[in-house]
Amino acid sequence: MKIMQFFNYLLALLLIAQCIKAKNRDGPFGELVIINAMIIPGHGGPAYGPADIIIKNDLIDQIISYNGKTGRDKNVSYPKADKIIDATGMYVMPGLIDLHAHIRGPDLPLSYVYNLKLAHGVTTMVNGADRGWKNALEQKKLSDQNKITAPRMFPIKDWGPSRSRDPGHLPKASEIKKWHDTNTQNIAKLANQIVKEGAHVIRIGSLAWNEELFGKVAKEIYKAGGITTVHLPPSDISVVNAVKAAELGVTMLEHHYGYPESAMGGKVHPFPSDYNYMDEADRFRHAGSIWQIASEDILYGEVVDRLIKSGVAMLPTMSTYEANRDINRAMSSPWHERYTHAKLIDWYFPNPEYHGSYHWNWTSNDEQAWSDMFKKWQKLIYEFHKRGGHLAYAVDDPYIWNTTGIGNVRELQLMKESGLHALEVIRSATRNSAITLRQPQLGLVQTGFIADLAIIDGNPLDNFHFLYAFGGIDFSEGAIKNKGGVRWTIKSGILFDNKQLVQEVLEEVKKSKKNWVNPIKKLFEPASK
Repeated sequence: MKIMQFFNYLLALLLIAQCIKAKNRDGPFGELVIINAMIIPGHGGPAYGPADIIIKNDLIDQIISYNGKTGRDKNVSYPKADKIIDATGMYVMPGLIDLHAHIRGPDLPLSYVYNLKLAHGVTTMVNGADRGWKNALEQKKLSDQNKITAPRMFPIKDWGPSRSRDPGHLPKASEIKKWHDTNTQNIAKLANQIVKEGAHVIRIGSLAWNEELFGKVAKEIYKAGGITTVHLPPSDISVVNAVKAAELGVTMLEHHYGYPESAMGGKVHPFPSDYNYMDEADRFRHAGSIWQIASEDILYGEVVDRLIKSGVAMLPTMSTYEANRDINRAMSSPWHERYTHAKLIDWYFPNPEYHGSYHWNWTSNDEQAWSDMFKKWQKLIYEFHKRGGHLAYAVDDPYIWNTTGIGNVRELQLMKESGLHALEVIRSATRNSAITLRQPQLGLVQTGFIADLAIIDGNPLDNFHFLYAFGGIDFSEGAIKNKGGVRWTIKSGILFDNKQLVQEVLEEVKKSKKNWVNPIKKLFEPASK
């Protein structure tokens, strides 16, 4: 009897799991048809439609477009279709490809991160292995097999032991020597080994102290079929700055580091004598101030020219650093109440114990320096882009008050603020990023390509706000209301119901804040004497 009860219990759990699965995702289908859509192809060309998109299993099989004036032929039917989505009034674009994201620690539910990414149209992400490399590979495998609700993942692997390693795993001297050996044959062997083991994106910032090693590793990883990425540490930029890293062969340059230093000739960043790189208030304050002393003529001239010639991909991640130019705005953003998990707010709040929580003495002078830095940074991005540089897309959320998924949309807005046309912004976030990732089957709404799509209730070319889960403010029908949202996201032919994903997020956030004290409220009480 007990065995039967246990069996029935397991069966009930499986049925519940299936019901949960059916709520937020379905497919792949023998034939999934999206009808009446306007299509943004992703390569920079204009939108067209109405059109029908026929998806078979995980591929776009056919696109049928109609005269924009007369509309879709009402006599066309799809009797074999397993599912039909009526996208009248909606726009379909390639899924966003986020080339630098995080899942953070185990106190933050993975479902929270994955749901918010998908709900904002992200179908692929290059994520930090924040919970260990083994866990990252397991999650990637489950996503590839469509066993979990999640974007496609390419977790980041460090080259050898990193400086921020687990103190419980201190490498032996022989292990460190192996990864620091500049012999080309040894590097090629290690590169092939880690790519074969499942790494596709390898971070090499810890090698910036050694120009020869940095360059050889970048080249051998690429030969092995992978790509390299770098967050240049200010402590080593005197050896490898942004231009050097690009010319040495790194695939992607993350964030804003190393560009102004590349315009200073043989000079180094004039850090004050009491500067400490491991004091994050120092680190981020001076990362902004260095832009004030770099030669603009060299920065927007020779530096941009050499970056473009190298073929490197630029990943700005502006949305994660925007808090530095107005910390009060960042802390009080209206979505924090319903969309930002309590654990994230705890991690964001000024605290020397947490990475990226450095605003404990942030002043209006710091904000002004970063506001000025943003203008120069955005001009660099614009000059790089307009002269033919390969601009891609990354967000680096959830850090520094930049909530998962919401930061993806804000990044698009900031790229437009830099001077790009909306079509150029979308190209950077889709097709350009697919090319950067060496995944040419992604990033286009085109026959024969993987069916990774975002179906948006509104025109993102007119208003990127329509990509937010909560939409944008609209007055077109005589009343103020929210309009928009990515209604459905499709990854490899799997259909995600974003209304359900968002509802799960709202419930998770509400649960996280039960009996929780919001530390932000204390800061907005009347100042004490």
